[in-house]
Amino acid sequence: MLGSGGDACDKSMRRLIKKAARAIFADGALEPSVEKFSVSLPATKSSLQEYYRLERFADREEYHARLQIYSKVKAIAVDWDLGAGDRGQLARVTLLDPKAVVNILGEELPWEVASRAIAKIESVAREGLPNVDRIVDDWRRGKAPAGVAAERANQLVDSMNIIDAAQKLSEGGQDVLLRKLSARLFHDSKRIEALSRQLAFLLGEPTESEQEDVFARLGLVKHPQPMLLSGPTGCKIQIDGEAIPLAYPYLGVRPDNIRGLICSSDRIRRVLTIENLASFNEAADSSENAKDLLIVYLAGNPTPSFLAAYNRILGSLEPTKILHWGDIDLGGFRIAARLADSVKTMGYTLDLWRMNPLEVVTGQQKTAPQKKIEEVSTICKNYGWSKEAEGLQNSPVFQEQEFIDWVSPND
Repeated sequence: MLGSGGDACDKSMRRLIKKAARAIFADGALEPSVEKFSVSLPATKSSLQEYYRLERFADREEYHARLQIYSKVKAIAVDWDLGAGDRGQLARVTLLDPKAVVNILGEELPWEVASRAIAKIESVAREGLPNVDRIVDDWRRGKAPAGVAAERANQLVDSMNIIDAAQKLSEGGQDVLLRKLSARLFHDSKRIEALSRQLAFLLGEPTESEQEDVFARLGLVKHPQPMLLSGPTGCKIQIDGEAIPLAYPYLGVRPDNIRGLICSSDRIRRVLTIENLASFNEAADSSENAKDLLIVYLAGNPTPSFLAAYNRILGSLEPTKILHWGDIDLGGFRIAARLADSVKTMGYTLDLWRMNPLEVVTGQQKTAPQKKIEEVSTICKNYGWSKEAEGLQNSPVFQEQEFIDWVSPND
């Protein structure tokens, strides 16, 4: 074990390596050359603080002795202060051979770590998976995309493998059990949950997104959620040759089993999705709902299997209006946007229900940060939700759905 002098010397060597790394990472080429790594540090209080903190003579001597170990293998060149006696005071240290330095430290060169990380992430990249160009460019420049430095490249590599596996497993329209997949891929049932932030980054989601929202994008679930449907009892759910009547106040069926709906009497003209379970229960239990209204529980951020089943329902009913009711906040509008993208493939546009803060003031709302209001406004602009955008600009508040009373969309 090194003493304080030896430890201080090793710290100085790491400073040299970091300075060389900055020069090598500067152009993003990852091509070390003598011109780039021949860096030096003067023995000043600002450049080598650890050296000047050694107050005892014995510690200084230990620093100098450790310095000679590096010098003997020509890892560094040492200049001494000629006015302080024979090797009594360090003047400057210059890096000659970075590899020799890290061999003594038992560490790795940052640019070699970056090169290896780039090779790893490129080996798992393919069409249909998130683009890794930004990650590669950041690592080439010594940066840490989404806070993941090159030394922790396996976090993003594992995340790419998770996305790849989830996409393949969900092709059949079924949700994937998150912890079973995690155990199969990594022999660790909770590895995927530990990578939710990295997955969010790769998927283009905010890294502060809720875990469940990130996993839902991939069809990964801890516990499979049934699709809850509330509507006229004359409607029946088609399931592989069978038709099951809707029950009051609702009926739940696994999404991948739903083939569509059949209505024997009143036609379903409006379909409304609801984000939260409490609000869905309130709506399903209401006696004021129109006979032409189907209400669907969204279960938060919908999985691919939910969206596929929902589109099959739309295809079987051919409604005239598609509505969504969710939280008045950034997450709620992101969910609405995802649903809008899905129903667009069926030729529909999505309208929002009770998501304009000017229309649903309750006294329980929270003033929202301007940045989030701007993000919601951008979403509203992209999807044609002009009234909601205007409402948020005039009343910049967020509101959880549970505080808003149910009102049925009647003519």
